[in-house]
Amino acid sequence: MLHKWALFFLAGLMSFGLQQNEWHFIRFGREIVGARIEIDANASARTVYDEEARGWVLRLEVLREGETAGVKFRPQEGVWNLVQYDSVYFEVRNLSAHPTVVYGKVANGDSENLLDNCRMATVLMPKERKILRVRLVRRPEDPTFEPFKGQFMYYDAINVRDNTVDPSEIRLVEVWLDHPRKGQVLEIRSIYAAGTGQPAPVPFFPFVDKYGQYIHSDWPGKIYSDRDFLPQIREEQKDLSDWQGPKDWCEFGGWAKGPKFEATGYFYVKKVNGKWWFIDPHGHLFWSYGPTGVGFGGDLTRISGREYWFKDLPDPKSKEWGKFYHRRPEALFFDFAAANLYRKYGSNYTQIVPELLHRRLRSWGFNTIANWSAPEVYLLRKTPYTVAIHYGGPWIPNYKMPDVFHPEFERTLRERMERERHTTANDPWNIGYFVDNELWWGWRARAAAVGEAVMKSGPEVASKRRFVEMLMAKYDRIEVFNKEWGVDFSSWDEVLRKPFQPNMNNPQVVKDCGDFGMVFAERYFSTVRRIVKSVAPRNLYLGCRFHGHIDPALVQLAWEYCDVVSYNVYDNPPDQRVNQYRHLDIPILSSEWGVSSDPQQTPFRSSRILSPDPRRRARDMERYFEVAIRHPMIVGAHFFQFRDQPLTGRPDGEAVLRGFVNVTDTPHFDLVQTNRRIAYDLYSKRFGK
Repeated sequence: MLHKWALFFLAGLMSFGLQQNEWHFIRFGREIVGARIEIDANASARTVYDEEARGWVLRLEVLREGETAGVKFRPQEGVWNLVQYDSVYFEVRNLSAHPTVVYGKVANGDSENLLDNCRMATVLMPKERKILRVRLVRRPEDPTFEPFKGQFMYYDAINVRDNTVDPSEIRLVEVWLDHPRKGQVLEIRSIYAAGTGQPAPVPFFPFVDKYGQYIHSDWPGKIYSDRDFLPQIREEQKDLSDWQGPKDWCEFGGWAKGPKFEATGYFYVKKVNGKWWFIDPHGHLFWSYGPTGVGFGGDLTRISGREYWFKDLPDPKSKEWGKFYHRRPEALFFDFAAANLYRKYGSNYTQIVPELLHRRLRSWGFNTIANWSAPEVYLLRKTPYTVAIHYGGPWIPNYKMPDVFHPEFERTLRERMERERHTTANDPWNIGYFVDNELWWGWRARAAAVGEAVMKSGPEVASKRRFVEMLMAKYDRIEVFNKEWGVDFSSWDEVLRKPFQPNMNNPQVVKDCGDFGMVFAERYFSTVRRIVKSVAPRNLYLGCRFHGHIDPALVQLAWEYCDVVSYNVYDNPPDQRVNQYRHLDIPILSSEWGVSSDPQQTPFRSSRILSPDPRRRARDMERYFEVAIRHPMIVGAHFFQFRDQPLTGRPDGEAVLRGFVNVTDTPHFDLVQTNRRIAYDLYSKRFGK
């Protein structure tokens, strides 16, 4: 329920603003002038005279905890015409003893999502005062999705009304606190429009600036010129000093204030009070939480044929900038993320960034550097890490699965693992090794899809030779095999030589393929474990990162060889997937999960959700985390990924802006603040205190 107060409008207000190139279209006195005010039901507001400010201010007090607590201002009548102004400014101060997140919003209407409004956010430390600027981003012309067809995965629509306004028809100005505590007080000293605006609509193309950012939107930390980088660095240094990480964590990120167990000097797993845990090298309980891909650059994006998308790209022939271009036979590509690290930190950014990344992770509430991260970062040995092991094959043709019965499989895997012997092997900071990622075990029972795949191969595939040997031992005569499988082969040699599609509607075929699938899986997991442990006996074998539906029998077999079973669980909440294996009672690491793209930093949409709720990402993150942290089998969750993909897509067209930092190395405000709020007390949540 909203409380509404009708207030007065001062006739001289507009002329005062124009004389100063500022329009204080909302002013505070004994009563609020120029606007009607609406206060959230879980807050109260009153104007008071502030001696320090030498004027009247509005103080908003939180009456009860909730997702938000705020105040809305509407014109006394009609609309506010802000077309000649560039921005609306909010002068705010946190009068509370705790940090708070403050949002400001200017809108054409009452949309709860991003449609027809501009917004900005900031963090206020106790007693801190800031001026929050909301740019009035002019709406561009709508290009429709036609120019982008065939360019992207996932997207089939564009929305240029999100994150933009028609400044001539402003109907709402809003200020709110995000997830406030009861009793918090925000002081609003002034709200005014200023700066020189431009007519709208503006051209859509080019829509990507020199930094790889979307031009027609604004967000916390957006870069507008190279001069913005240094203040951003200083602001982040202050932020990292203010938020140094959970106080109850030990050096490794384990629970220093919790119960202690045997300290082996390395990570291991143990079941404690009905829940599975990692135990860190000091013997502390440890729940592994961190992003994948922690490193320097990002993905490449194609320039050729799309030059008109981009504004102020550097010269590919330039000695300074040419190194960020990559020419391939099919096109010219550019690495915006690496170029921005160079702009931000200088030519020695590869020496500066690794140390910063460790500070960031701790500050944000992470204790793990997850898969596909840079050795230059994790070998500083300041944050526990995992290592991705990929190797040369050989592979079953047209199928994402190694030919495990081929002698080259063991040789190439061992060769790759040996490269870790003098770097990560037996390193106390190394939790363990993932070998492979999202192999195609298939949804059928007992990995029967693997048997199906090898039958579609020729005799050069060693796994097919092994399967045919099993069938020969079972059926002996080819006539018996033909009858059971419903086929017509003249000899076992023909079965081996001829690729064919088994009839997976035949129960006997499915059973035989499943028998082979389990033999194949045992060969795979036993071989990988033996090779991993031969090089790094003190580190954990973390499995192959299952995904999709995996038969429980296969998961149980994997557990016989893996120290932890890894599973890329994108289901939200994750218990929907993990509970299928609850009867196995095993430790499962959610080795990959994530949230949707930041809708403030891209105009591209799915036609199913043209204007996403900007709070959805934070809600999805919180829902996933709060279930995972309490689930007795889940020993950690690794977020995909650390850095955004390019706005204009990587070479395969995937363009997901779900990282913790964007293309300019700017932390995503919503994810960082949410993660701190939910992760700083992760151990008390999991242990049950």
